[in-house]
Amino acid sequence: MGSVHYFLGIEVQSTSMGLMLRQHKYILDILTRASMLSCKSVDTPISTSKATILPDPLFSDATIFRQIMGALQYLTFMRLDICFAVNRVCQFMHAPTDSHWAAVKRILRYLRGTASHGLHITRSSSFALHGFTDADWPGSVEDRKSTGGYLVFFGQTPISWKSGKQRTVARSFTEAEYKALADGAAEVI
Repeated sequence: MGSVHYFLGIEVQSTSMGLMLRQHKYILDILTRASMLSCKSVDTPISTSKATILPDPLFSDATIFRQIMGALQYLTFMRLDICFAVNRVCQFMHAPTDSHWAAVKRILRYLRGTASHGLHITRSSSFALHGFTDADWPGSVEDRKSTGGYLVFFGQTPISWKSGKQRTVARSFTEAEYKALADGAAEVI
């Protein structure tokens, strides 16, 4: 293992296979700010059950909610696995409720268990671009919009990704998949 360098909260470590990029210390700082450093970890960043819409009181400290969400948004540059969950909760930053804070805490509990995960940039002789897309029709209970995303690899290294709600309501599963595919293809071209 090579020496470790830090740049904008990103830990860069040289390995025999390439570079390992992590944000371990940054994640621990977020957990400390949220008073969740000793929390129990969970296996997924978002609940896999469908959410029901219930009246919910506003969260008492919207400032800490927004600070933590801003830090999590920065973290999504490196952590593909939390992009969807963070994007989902960010949609409620204007008026966060107690259940939105519970969703943030779940993301933080997931990060507690995966704080050492990172992005491995490997040396490769391949210059091939590979793109993967997917969509969930209709992913949002509130407005029936689909969730779509893509992931683009250069050789074995992910270089571009996006996930989130699609801008318009898809009329079918095929249309939702086509929209995700169009977004992914536009990124590759």
